[in-house]
Amino acid sequence: MLSITLTAFTCLVVGAQQDAPKIHAKTPMRIGQSSHVVRSAEELGKLQNIDADKASANLAKALKVQAIDWKKQMVIVVYGGTQRTGGFSVEVKSLQVKDGKLVVNWKVNGPPPGSFVTQALTNPTLTILVDRFEGDVMFDPKTPPPGLGKKLGGS
Repeated sequence: MLSITLTAFTCLVVGAQQDAPKIHAKTPMRIGQSSHVVRSAEELGKLQNIDADKASANLAKALKVQAIDWKKQMVIVVYGGTQRTGGFSVEVKSLQVKDGKLVVNWKVNGPPPGSFVTQALTNPTLTILVDRFEGDVMFDPKTPPPGLGKKLGGS
């Protein structure tokens, strides 16, 4: 009996570490000028300088979901910095829980060599809807890698 009790207790303690949140939806919509986490409609409304309910409904539409359940979900915005041309995108490689923190592993993908791209500054971003995580969120890398975009004017 003691063995069964200890095994059950060990499973509870080992299983206590929170799993990485599941990604439910993605959109290239940019919210703000940096990578950050949004945990409420009120916070989203302040970032966009509009009513919280309207901001939440607009984001839900962009994510192609019926609604955002802010009690069970949150939004992570991954900002890929300013690039010199079009054709760039942000990719979230993984979400991992390490030492009680959620780590967002991401990268910026450049346009394929020789592809025709917009000759203008762009700001690739990926906004993802995930299961709510109450701990700190860290981005890896912390900031976009410099120098990804091609120089305008050919050289």
